[in-house]
Amino acid sequence: MVVLGFGVYLPSGNTHAHDSDEKVMESPTQLGRGQVGLNPTIYQTYELIPHRLNQFASASYRHTFRNNDGYRFGDEYMLNAGLNLVATPWLVLTGQVNYRYLVHDNFSSSLLRSATPADGAGFPGDPIPIDDTIKNRAVPNTGSTYYAFTPGFQVGLGQLIESSWTNMTSLYFFAQIPFERDSNNSLAQGTSYIFGLTRSFQVTNPS
Repeated sequence: MVVLGFGVYLPSGNTHAHDSDEKVMESPTQLGRGQVGLNPTIYQTYELIPHRLNQFASASYRHTFRNNDGYRFGDEYMLNAGLNLVATPWLVLTGQVNYRYLVHDNFSSSLLRSATPADGAGFPGDPIPIDDTIKNRAVPNTGSTYYAFTPGFQVGLGQLIESSWTNMTSLYFFAQIPFERDSNNSLAQGTSYIFGLTRSFQVTNPS
């Protein structure tokens, strides 16, 4: 089975938050991106052993357009592949490998540097121009490469305990463990955990 998808990120979230000096913070530190993003996806799955073992794979790409401040967040590429094993009627074990690549952010501007004591009378003072040309420039400390292994399980409570409270209800838990990462001297993602409960409801009775 192959499923294609397409999503759109709307420009929600604050993009003009101020720091303690009441100056507008840089775009990477804002809650919002300030521009529309596009997100095509593809998902594939196949039963290797019917009702027992299946493999799955997915890929996605995200592109965010340049915002009104001249800043564009880097494109994101994600690949995932793994296996689901039905160990018992109520327990499904999962293992998958995840890959994420973030391209450098870039901004459209001239290039300046801070004044230093070597600049003599110019220190302290206004930033000193290095290149007055307005053009797209990569942000050096953005972008990253990330590999992780994610084991997990799902427990079908309805199959484990028969009752009206557990019918069509399941618990799940996943741990994403990075085994290689390059964060360009920025914050690096550590091991993360996801857990929760899902429940399905039948709105209409079958005829």
